[in-house]
Amino acid sequence: MSEKFVKVRGRHGTKSLDLTIPAELSAEHDIKPGDLFKVEIITDDDSVTIKYQLIYKNKH
Repeated sequence: MSEKFVKVRGRHGTKSLDLTIPAELSAEHDIKPGDLFKVEIITDDDSVTIKYQLIYKNKH
């Protein structure tokens, strides 16, 4: 799989940040609005890895 890059965006009126799933990846892996992911943060020296695990697939 080739590398993809995303930009962190702030959300107006909240402290939450958004990471975008590129359209090519969401289509390839059938990721849709309403799907639910568990998030795990893994740190190692100067590196931060964010691991998303699908835990609920939206049927609609």
